[in-house]
Amino acid sequence: MTSSLLRAAVRNNAFWCDAVCRAQGSPGEFTATIWFHRRGTPPFYPDAVTLAETEVEAAEAIATLINSDKRDWAVKDSYATLDLAPLGFTMLFEAEWIGMRTPVSPPSPFTWQRMESAVDLARWEAEWGKANGSTTQKIFTEPLLQDPEIAFLLGFKHGQPVGGGILNHHAGVVGHSNLFAEARHGEAIRRGLIAQAASLYPGEPLVGYEHGDDLDEALRTGFELLGPLRVWLKEV
Repeated sequence: MTSSLLRAAVRNNAFWCDAVCRAQGSPGEFTATIWFHRRGTPPFYPDAVTLAETEVEAAEAIATLINSDKRDWAVKDSYATLDLAPLGFTMLFEAEWIGMRTPVSPPSPFTWQRMESAVDLARWEAEWGKANGSTTQKIFTEPLLQDPEIAFLLGFKHGQPVGGGILNHHAGVVGHSNLFAEARHGEAIRRGLIAQAASLYPGEPLVGYEHGDDLDEALRTGFELLGPLRVWLKEV
C-alpha cells in the first residue's frame, strides 16, 4: 500500500519543479494525473511528473502530452508503474524515494548560511555547478529566494564552502534536493541539511529521492525507503 509520506514526497517534488519554472516566468500546469510543462524545462528538470498511482490514467496522460508537441520529453514516473517504451521512451535511471518522519541530527561541524540575495544565489549555483556539471543556461533565479518555503543553503568550513543543498516546504513535507559536497564531507553535509530542515521547518517530515552511493549515504543518516521511481527520456 502506498504511504501518505510517499504521496506527499511526489507532490512536493512536482511543486518544486513548478517553482523552478515559475521563477523563470514560465510555470507548468497541474492536473489530477500529472504536472507538466508545455515549453520545456531547465536542464536537469523533467517535463512531466506523474501524480496518479493508476497506471492507465498516467500512461494516457503522457501519450496525449507527447502527441501534442513533437520534441524531447523527460518524464518522472513517480510510482515506477509505467512502461513508456512503446511510446518511444528509454529509461534514463531508477531511484528510490526516501523519507524521514522526524528529522533529527547532531550539531553540524559546519557553519550554515541561507542565500538571501542574487549575489548569494550566484555563488551557490557556482558551487553546485562545480560538483554537478555547469550549464550555460541559468536554472535558479532570484524569485525563489523570496519564497520563505524555499531555502538555498551553503555549509562553510574555515570560511570556505564545502557543500550545500536546497530545502522546499510544500505538501506538508520538506523536500531536500541538489545536495553537493566535497567528497570527504558528503555524509556530514547531508546530516547538516537534516539539522537545517529541523530548525527551519520544525516538526515536518523530510523527503527526497536518491540512487547509487547517494542512496546508501542517505540510509546511513536515518532515511527510510518509501518506494521506487523511474525517469524516462524521449528524444526526437
